[in-house]
Amino acid sequence: MDNILNGTKNILATLFSVAMAYFAPIQDMVFTIFFLFLVNCIVGMVTGMLVEREGFRLRKFVHCIAETLAFYLIVVCLFVVGKNMDNMNGAMQAIGGVIYSILYFYSVNVLRNLTYIFPDSKTLVFLYYVVSFEFIKKIPALQRFNDYCKHKTENNEND
Repeated sequence: MDNILNGTKNILATLFSVAMAYFAPIQDMVFTIFFLFLVNCIVGMVTGMLVEREGFRLRKFVHCIAETLAFYLIVVCLFVVGKNMDNMNGAMQAIGGVIYSILYFYSVNVLRNLTYIFPDSKTLVFLYYVVSFEFIKKIPALQRFNDYCKHKTENNEND
């Protein structure tokens, strides 16, 4: 029984090492997603406790982790496809686009939550305004996406 357990540990350690070596080129991007998730999660929980007077909500936390795992899956899939198509530059550019999208939307969420915690901070309110409204004007695809979301929300409310 001990031999089976040790053998299983060795196989798992080997597989983990091989996977880590294979995905080494995107380790910084994986860490970035984790860091953004962590900041968003902490600020969201603090906002919930201080502003909304709610305790820790496991369902909300699990949803946040599931969303982050979806981002990891997208990044890993882009990396594997790019590597197998011998187009690492394209894959890294696509992964960068995903990372910057995550950075943008998590930043908006973090800044919004911080304005709830510190409503009198003109700096935070200004940063939230610039990032969530003015920044959109400089990126046409983001403006179209924002309009699409507004239109979709209005249609749902009318139904």
